[in-house]
Amino acid sequence: MRKEKLLILTAIALTLPWIVSLICKIHYSPQVTALLSGLAVISSSFLISWSAETAEIDIPRSLSLAVVALLAVLPEYAVDAYFAWMAGKVGGVYIHYATANMTGANRLLIGVGWSLVALIAMFKLRCKEVRLDEGIRLELLVLLVATLYCFTIPFRKEIHPIDSFVLITIYVTYLYLTTKSMREDLELEGVPKYLAGLPKRKRRFVVFVLLSFSAFMIFVSVDAFAEGLIETAKNFGFNEFLMVQWIAPLASESPEFVVAVYLVRRMRVTAGINALISSKINQWTLLIGSLPLIFSLASLSFSPLPLDVRQREEILLTASQSLFGLALISNLKISLWEALTLFILFIVQFTYESVEMRYILSGIYVALSIPILVKERNNIAQSLKYSLNILK
Repeated sequence: MRKEKLLILTAIALTLPWIVSLICKIHYSPQVTALLSGLAVISSSFLISWSAETAEIDIPRSLSLAVVALLAVLPEYAVDAYFAWMAGKVGGVYIHYATANMTGANRLLIGVGWSLVALIAMFKLRCKEVRLDEGIRLELLVLLVATLYCFTIPFRKEIHPIDSFVLITIYVTYLYLTTKSMREDLELEGVPKYLAGLPKRKRRFVVFVLLSFSAFMIFVSVDAFAEGLIETAKNFGFNEFLMVQWIAPLASESPEFVVAVYLVRRMRVTAGINALISSKINQWTLLIGSLPLIFSLASLSFSPLPLDVRQREEILLTASQSLFGLALISNLKISLWEALTLFILFIVQFTYESVEMRYILSGIYVALSIPILVKERNNIAQSLKYSLNILK
Protein backbone atom coordinates (compact mmCIF):
# COMPACT_ATOMS: atom_id res chain seq x y z
CA MET A 1 0.00 0.00 0.00
CA ARG A 2 3.01 2.30 0.43
CA LYS A 3 3.49 2.36 -3.34
CA GLU A 4 -0.13 3.41 -3.93
CA LYS A 5 0.11 6.21 -1.37
CA LEU A 6 3.31 7.42 -3.03
CA LEU A 7 1.60 7.47 -6.44
CA ILE A 8 -1.26 9.60 -5.11
CA LEU A 9 1.11 12.00 -3.35
CA THR A 10 3.31 12.24 -6.46
CA ALA A 11 0.32 13.12 -8.65
CA ILE A 12 -0.74 15.82 -6.17
CA ALA A 13 2.84 17.12 -5.83
CA LEU A 14 3.12 17.59 -9.61
CA THR A 15 0.23 20.06 -9.46
CA LEU A 16 1.87 22.19 -6.75
CA PRO A 17 4.24 24.22 -8.98
CA TRP A 18 1.27 25.52 -10.94
CA ILE A 19 -0.74 26.20 -7.77
CA VAL A 20 2.17 28.24 -6.36
CA SER A 21 2.44 30.11 -9.65
CA LEU A 22 -1.23 31.09 -9.52
CA ILE A 23 -1.18 32.10 -5.86
CA CYS A 24 2.00 34.14 -6.18
CA LYS A 25 1.04 35.45 -9.63
CA ILE A 26 4.34 34.32 -11.11
CA HIS A 27 4.65 34.74 -14.88
CA TYR A 28 6.79 32.38 -16.92
CA SER A 29 7.82 32.01 -20.53
CA PRO A 30 5.16 30.29 -22.70
CA GLN A 31 7.04 26.98 -22.71
CA VAL A 32 7.39 26.88 -18.92
CA THR A 33 3.74 27.88 -18.55
CA ALA A 34 2.71 25.05 -20.88
CA LEU A 35 4.93 22.60 -18.99
CA LEU A 36 3.71 23.45 -15.49
CA SER A 37 0.03 23.77 -16.38
CA GLY A 38 0.31 20.63 -18.54
CA LEU A 39 1.75 18.68 -15.61
CA ALA A 40 -1.19 19.85 -13.51
CA VAL A 41 -3.66 18.68 -16.16
CA ILE A 42 -2.01 15.27 -16.64
CA SER A 43 -1.59 14.64 -12.89
CA SER A 44 -5.21 15.60 -12.29
CA SER A 45 -6.22 13.20 -15.05
CA PHE A 46 -4.65 10.28 -13.21
CA LEU A 47 -6.32 11.31 -9.96
CA ILE A 48 -9.65 11.41 -11.79
CA SER A 49 -9.12 7.97 -13.33
CA TRP A 50 -8.26 6.37 -9.99
CA SER A 51 -11.09 8.09 -8.13
CA ALA A 52 -13.72 7.36 -10.77
CA GLU A 53 -12.80 3.68 -10.86
CA THR A 54 -12.98 3.49 -7.06
CA ALA A 55 -16.36 5.24 -7.04
CA GLU A 56 -17.90 2.32 -8.94
CA ILE A 57 -18.22 0.34 -5.71
CA ASP A 58 -20.32 3.08 -4.07
CA ILE A 59 -22.77 4.18 -6.75
CA PRO A 60 -25.14 2.25 -9.07
CA ARG A 61 -23.46 0.64 -12.05
CA SER A 62 -25.43 2.69 -14.60
CA LEU A 63 -24.48 5.94 -12.88
CA SER A 64 -20.87 4.88 -12.50
CA LEU A 65 -20.64 4.29 -16.26
CA ALA A 66 -21.78 7.84 -16.93
CA VAL A 67 -19.43 9.31 -14.32
CA VAL A 68 -16.39 7.30 -15.44
CA ALA A 69 -17.00 8.00 -19.13
CA LEU A 70 -17.25 11.75 -18.62
CA LEU A 71 -14.53 12.17 -16.01
CA ALA A 72 -12.01 10.06 -17.92
CA VAL A 73 -12.05 12.51 -20.83
CA LEU A 74 -12.55 15.69 -18.80
CA PRO A 75 -9.05 17.03 -19.64
CA GLU A 76 -9.66 16.66 -23.37
CA TYR A 77 -13.12 18.22 -23.07
CA ALA A 78 -11.70 21.10 -21.04
CA VAL A 79 -9.06 21.96 -23.66
CA ASP A 80 -11.48 21.74 -26.59
CA ALA A 81 -14.24 23.57 -24.70
CA TYR A 82 -11.81 26.41 -24.06
CA PHE A 83 -11.01 26.71 -27.77
CA ALA A 84 -14.72 26.52 -28.72
CA TRP A 85 -15.57 29.19 -26.14
CA MET A 86 -12.81 31.51 -27.39
CA ALA A 87 -13.96 30.84 -30.96
CA GLY A 88 -17.39 32.16 -30.02
CA LYS A 89 -15.94 35.14 -28.15
CA VAL A 90 -12.99 36.10 -30.35
CA GLY A 91 -13.32 33.99 -33.49
CA GLY A 92 -10.32 33.87 -35.81
CA VAL A 93 -7.77 31.13 -35.27
CA TYR A 94 -9.62 29.70 -32.27
CA ILE A 95 -12.18 28.21 -34.64
CA HIS A 96 -9.31 26.30 -36.25
CA TYR A 97 -7.93 25.22 -32.87
CA ALA A 98 -11.24 23.72 -31.68
CA THR A 99 -11.39 21.44 -34.71
CA ALA A 100 -7.65 20.70 -34.62
CA ASN A 101 -7.76 19.54 -31.02
CA MET A 102 -10.84 17.38 -31.59
CA THR A 103 -9.55 15.66 -34.73
CA GLY A 104 -6.10 15.12 -33.21
CA ALA A 105 -7.55 13.48 -30.12
CA ASN A 106 -9.75 11.17 -32.19
CA ARG A 107 -6.97 10.08 -34.55
CA LEU A 108 -4.52 9.51 -31.70
CA LEU A 109 -6.97 7.14 -30.00
CA ILE A 110 -7.10 4.86 -33.05
CA GLY A 111 -3.74 5.39 -34.75
CA VAL A 112 -1.69 5.06 -31.58
CA GLY A 113 -4.06 3.76 -28.91
CA TRP A 114 -5.71 0.85 -30.68
CA SER A 115 -2.59 -0.28 -32.51
CA LEU A 116 -0.35 0.02 -29.43
CA VAL A 117 -2.74 -1.93 -27.20
CA ALA A 118 -3.11 -4.66 -29.84
CA LEU A 119 0.67 -4.96 -30.33
CA ILE A 120 1.30 -5.15 -26.57
CA ALA A 121 -1.37 -7.84 -26.28
CA MET A 122 0.26 -9.89 -29.03
CA PHE A 123 3.63 -9.55 -27.33
CA LYS A 124 2.17 -10.67 -23.99
CA LEU A 125 0.26 -13.57 -25.54
CA ARG A 126 3.14 -14.42 -27.91
CA CYS A 127 0.80 -14.58 -30.90
CA LYS A 128 0.16 -12.73 -34.16
CA GLU A 129 -3.54 -12.12 -33.59
CA VAL A 130 -5.75 -11.11 -30.68
CA ARG A 131 -9.42 -12.01 -30.34
CA LEU A 132 -12.07 -9.86 -28.71
CA ASP A 133 -15.19 -11.13 -26.99
CA GLU A 134 -18.84 -10.61 -27.93
CA GLY A 135 -19.32 -7.85 -25.36
CA ILE A 136 -17.66 -5.34 -27.69
CA ARG A 137 -20.34 -5.61 -30.40
CA LEU A 138 -22.42 -2.78 -28.96
CA GLU A 139 -19.47 -0.38 -29.21
CA LEU A 140 -18.82 -1.46 -32.80
CA LEU A 141 -22.38 -0.70 -33.89
CA VAL A 142 -22.53 2.69 -32.16
CA LEU A 143 -19.15 3.69 -33.59
CA LEU A 144 -20.33 2.72 -37.09
CA VAL A 145 -23.47 4.87 -36.79
CA ALA A 146 -21.51 7.85 -35.43
CA THR A 147 -18.80 7.52 -38.10
CA LEU A 148 -21.27 7.36 -40.99
CA TYR A 149 -23.01 10.47 -39.68
CA CYS A 150 -19.73 12.37 -39.22
CA PHE A 151 -18.91 11.74 -42.89
CA THR A 152 -21.68 14.24 -43.73
CA ILE A 153 -20.13 17.11 -41.75
CA PRO A 154 -17.28 18.05 -44.15
CA PHE A 155 -19.76 18.42 -47.01
CA ARG A 156 -21.92 20.88 -45.05
CA LYS A 157 -18.99 23.19 -44.15
CA GLU A 158 -20.13 23.58 -40.54
CA ILE A 159 -20.98 21.76 -37.35
CA HIS A 160 -24.55 22.84 -36.60
CA PRO A 161 -26.38 22.69 -33.26
CA ILE A 162 -28.64 20.17 -35.02
CA ASP A 163 -25.56 17.98 -35.35
CA SER A 164 -25.15 18.41 -31.61
CA PHE A 165 -28.63 17.01 -31.05
CA VAL A 166 -28.01 13.99 -33.30
CA LEU A 167 -24.55 13.14 -31.93
CA ILE A 168 -25.48 13.65 -28.28
CA THR A 169 -28.59 11.50 -28.83
CA ILE A 170 -26.36 8.73 -30.21
CA TYR A 171 -24.17 8.96 -27.12
CA VAL A 172 -27.08 9.00 -24.67
CA THR A 173 -28.60 5.97 -26.45
CA TYR A 174 -25.26 4.18 -26.20
CA LEU A 175 -25.00 5.05 -22.53
CA TYR A 176 -28.50 3.71 -21.91
CA LEU A 177 -27.71 0.45 -23.69
CA THR A 178 -24.53 -0.03 -21.65
CA THR A 179 -26.65 -0.02 -18.49
CA LYS A 180 -28.69 -2.91 -19.91
CA SER A 181 -25.83 -5.02 -21.25
CA MET A 182 -23.77 -7.60 -19.44
CA ARG A 183 -20.40 -6.33 -18.34
CA GLU A 184 -17.22 -7.84 -17.06
CA ASP A 185 -17.00 -7.51 -13.28
CA LEU A 186 -14.39 -4.95 -12.36
CA GLU A 187 -11.44 -6.23 -10.37
CA LEU A 188 -9.71 -3.27 -8.79
CA GLU A 189 -5.93 -3.13 -8.75
CA GLY A 190 -3.27 -0.60 -7.78
CA VAL A 191 -4.42 2.77 -6.44
CA PRO A 192 -8.18 2.07 -6.84
CA LYS A 193 -7.76 -1.17 -4.87
CA TYR A 194 -5.97 0.75 -2.12
CA LEU A 195 -8.70 3.41 -2.00
CA ALA A 196 -11.42 0.76 -2.03
CA GLY A 197 -9.84 -0.81 1.06
CA LEU A 198 -10.40 2.32 3.15
CA PRO A 199 -13.34 2.46 5.59
CA LYS A 200 -16.55 3.36 3.77
CA ARG A 201 -16.92 6.94 5.00
CA LYS A 202 -13.23 7.71 4.63
CA ARG A 203 -13.17 6.20 1.14
CA ARG A 204 -16.10 8.32 -0.03
CA PHE A 205 -14.58 11.44 1.47
CA VAL A 206 -11.18 10.80 -0.12
CA VAL A 207 -12.73 10.09 -3.54
CA PHE A 208 -14.85 13.24 -3.32
CA VAL A 209 -11.84 15.36 -2.36
CA LEU A 210 -9.65 13.92 -5.12
CA LEU A 211 -12.34 14.41 -7.77
CA SER A 212 -13.07 17.96 -6.62
CA PHE A 213 -9.39 18.85 -6.45
CA SER A 214 -8.71 17.39 -9.90
CA ALA A 215 -11.66 19.14 -11.53
CA PHE A 216 -10.57 22.45 -9.95
CA MET A 217 -6.97 22.02 -11.11
CA ILE A 218 -8.05 21.30 -14.68
CA PHE A 219 -10.34 24.33 -14.60
CA VAL A 220 -7.54 26.69 -13.50
CA SER A 221 -4.90 25.12 -15.76
CA VAL A 222 -6.50 24.43 -19.10
CA ASP A 223 -6.53 27.96 -20.53
CA ALA A 224 -2.87 28.54 -19.60
CA PHE A 225 -1.94 25.14 -21.03
CA ALA A 226 -3.70 25.85 -24.32
CA GLU A 227 -2.36 29.39 -24.70
CA GLY A 228 1.11 28.29 -23.58
CA LEU A 229 1.23 25.71 -26.37
CA ILE A 230 0.16 28.27 -28.94
CA GLU A 231 2.72 30.86 -27.84
CA THR A 232 5.47 28.23 -27.62
CA ALA A 233 4.73 27.21 -31.20
CA LYS A 234 4.96 30.85 -32.31
CA ASN A 235 8.24 31.45 -30.46
CA PHE A 236 9.95 28.40 -31.94
CA GLY A 237 8.47 28.72 -35.40
CA PHE A 238 6.34 25.58 -35.11
CA ASN A 239 2.98 25.15 -36.81
CA GLU A 240 0.46 26.29 -34.18
CA PHE A 241 -2.33 24.20 -35.68
CA LEU A 242 -0.24 21.03 -35.44
CA MET A 243 0.86 21.84 -31.87
CA VAL A 244 -2.77 22.14 -30.79
CA GLN A 245 -3.77 19.11 -32.84
CA TRP A 246 -1.19 16.65 -31.50
CA ILE A 247 0.69 17.81 -28.39
CA ALA A 248 -2.35 18.96 -26.39
CA PRO A 249 -4.39 15.76 -27.06
CA LEU A 250 -1.35 13.59 -26.36
CA ALA A 251 -1.14 15.11 -22.88
CA SER A 252 -4.85 14.97 -22.13
CA GLU A 253 -5.28 11.43 -23.51
CA SER A 254 -2.33 9.93 -21.61
CA PRO A 255 -4.34 8.49 -18.68
CA GLU A 256 -6.60 6.57 -21.08
CA PHE A 257 -3.59 5.05 -22.84
CA VAL A 258 -2.03 4.08 -19.52
CA VAL A 259 -5.24 2.44 -18.26
CA ALA A 260 -5.70 0.49 -21.52
CA VAL A 261 -2.11 -0.77 -21.53
CA TYR A 262 -2.41 -1.68 -17.86
CA LEU A 263 -5.53 -3.79 -18.55
CA VAL A 264 -3.82 -5.60 -21.42
CA ARG A 265 -0.80 -6.35 -19.26
CA ARG A 266 -3.23 -8.09 -16.89
CA MET A 267 -4.40 -10.13 -19.92
CA ARG A 268 -7.72 -8.27 -20.15
CA VAL A 269 -7.32 -7.57 -23.85
CA THR A 270 -10.97 -6.85 -24.69
CA ALA A 271 -11.28 -4.61 -21.64
CA GLY A 272 -8.22 -2.62 -22.70
CA ILE A 273 -9.38 -2.11 -26.29
CA ASN A 274 -12.96 -1.55 -25.12
CA ALA A 275 -11.75 1.30 -22.90
CA LEU A 276 -10.27 3.07 -25.93
CA ILE A 277 -13.28 2.33 -28.17
CA SER A 278 -15.59 3.77 -25.51
CA SER A 279 -13.40 6.87 -25.36
CA LYS A 280 -13.54 7.12 -29.15
CA ILE A 281 -17.36 6.93 -29.08
CA ASN A 282 -17.45 9.56 -26.34
CA GLN A 283 -15.26 11.99 -28.26
CA TRP A 284 -16.75 11.19 -31.68
CA THR A 285 -20.25 12.04 -30.43
CA LEU A 286 -20.40 14.04 -27.20
CA LEU A 287 -17.22 16.05 -27.77
CA ILE A 288 -18.04 17.05 -31.36
CA GLY A 289 -21.64 17.68 -30.38
CA SER A 290 -20.65 20.03 -27.58
CA LEU A 291 -18.53 22.32 -29.78
CA PRO A 292 -21.32 24.22 -31.60
CA LEU A 293 -23.29 24.49 -28.35
CA ILE A 294 -20.34 26.09 -26.53
CA PHE A 295 -19.65 28.26 -29.58
CA SER A 296 -23.29 29.42 -29.64
CA LEU A 297 -23.30 30.11 -25.91
CA ALA A 298 -20.11 32.18 -26.12
CA SER A 299 -21.34 34.16 -29.14
CA LEU A 300 -24.82 34.58 -27.61
CA SER A 301 -26.43 33.26 -30.77
CA PHE A 302 -27.75 29.96 -32.13
CA SER A 303 -24.87 29.57 -34.57
CA PRO A 304 -23.08 26.67 -36.26
CA LEU A 305 -19.33 26.31 -35.84
CA PRO A 306 -17.93 27.24 -39.29
CA LEU A 307 -15.39 25.01 -40.98
CA ASP A 308 -12.88 26.15 -43.57
CA VAL A 309 -11.29 23.90 -46.18
CA ARG A 310 -8.47 22.68 -43.87
CA GLN A 311 -10.89 21.79 -41.09
CA ARG A 312 -13.17 19.88 -43.44
CA GLU A 313 -10.18 17.92 -44.69
CA GLU A 314 -9.20 17.05 -41.12
CA ILE A 315 -12.71 15.83 -40.24
CA LEU A 316 -12.90 13.80 -43.45
CA LEU A 317 -9.55 12.16 -42.67
CA THR A 318 -10.65 11.47 -39.09
CA ALA A 319 -13.91 9.88 -40.23
CA SER A 320 -12.06 7.78 -42.82
CA GLN A 321 -9.60 6.52 -40.21
CA SER A 322 -12.51 5.69 -37.87
CA LEU A 323 -14.15 3.64 -40.62
CA PHE A 324 -10.93 1.71 -41.26
CA GLY A 325 -10.33 1.02 -37.57
CA LEU A 326 -13.90 -0.17 -37.22
CA ALA A 327 -13.57 -2.41 -40.29
CA LEU A 328 -10.44 -4.07 -38.89
CA ILE A 329 -12.10 -5.15 -35.64
CA SER A 330 -15.57 -5.87 -37.07
CA ASN A 331 -14.73 -9.60 -37.00
CA LEU A 332 -13.69 -9.31 -33.33
CA LYS A 333 -10.04 -9.92 -34.26
CA ILE A 334 -7.01 -7.83 -35.04
CA SER A 335 -3.83 -9.27 -36.52
CA LEU A 336 -0.23 -8.13 -36.31
CA TRP A 337 -0.31 -6.74 -39.85
CA GLU A 338 -3.60 -4.93 -39.25
CA ALA A 339 -2.25 -3.25 -36.11
CA LEU A 340 0.94 -2.25 -37.93
CA THR A 341 -1.05 -0.90 -40.90
CA LEU A 342 -3.18 1.19 -38.54
CA PHE A 343 -0.07 2.67 -36.94
CA ILE A 344 1.91 3.18 -40.17
CA LEU A 345 -0.94 4.99 -41.92
CA PHE A 346 -1.22 7.25 -38.88
CA ILE A 347 2.50 8.08 -39.03
CA VAL A 348 2.47 8.68 -42.79
CA GLN A 349 0.42 11.86 -42.37
CA PHE A 350 3.43 13.51 -40.69
CA THR A 351 5.89 12.70 -43.47
CA TYR A 352 4.28 14.95 -46.04
CA GLU A 353 1.93 17.58 -44.62
CA SER A 354 -0.29 18.75 -47.48
CA VAL A 355 -3.84 18.93 -48.77
CA GLU A 356 -3.07 16.17 -51.25
CA MET A 357 -1.78 13.84 -48.54
CA ARG A 358 -4.92 14.28 -46.42
CA TYR A 359 -7.15 13.42 -49.37
CA ILE A 360 -4.92 10.52 -50.43
CA LEU A 361 -4.93 9.06 -46.92
CA SER A 362 -8.71 9.50 -46.67
CA GLY A 363 -9.08 7.65 -49.95
CA ILE A 364 -6.75 4.86 -48.83
CA TYR A 365 -8.65 4.42 -45.56
CA VAL A 366 -12.02 4.24 -47.35
CA ALA A 367 -10.71 2.00 -50.15
CA LEU A 368 -9.32 -0.46 -47.61
CA SER A 369 -12.45 -0.30 -45.45
CA ILE A 370 -15.19 -1.01 -47.99
CA PRO A 371 -14.09 -4.53 -49.06
CA ILE A 372 -13.50 -5.50 -45.41
CA LEU A 373 -16.94 -4.23 -44.36
CA VAL A 374 -18.59 -6.06 -47.28
CA LYS A 375 -16.77 -9.24 -46.34
CA GLU A 376 -17.70 -8.87 -42.68
CA ARG A 377 -21.32 -7.80 -43.31
CA ASN A 378 -22.58 -10.81 -41.36
CA ASN A 379 -20.54 -9.73 -38.35
CA ILE A 380 -21.97 -6.22 -38.62
CA ALA A 381 -25.48 -7.69 -38.78
CA GLN A 382 -24.60 -9.77 -35.71
CA SER A 383 -23.56 -6.61 -33.88
CA LEU A 384 -26.94 -5.06 -34.71
CA LYS A 385 -28.73 -8.18 -33.48
CA TYR A 386 -26.64 -8.21 -30.31
CA SER A 387 -27.51 -4.56 -29.61
CA LEU A 388 -31.24 -5.11 -30.23
CA ASN A 389 -31.23 -8.11 -27.89
CA ILE A 390 -29.98 -5.87 -25.10
CA LEU A 391 -33.31 -4.03 -25.19
CA LYS A 392 -35.30 -7.20 -24.63
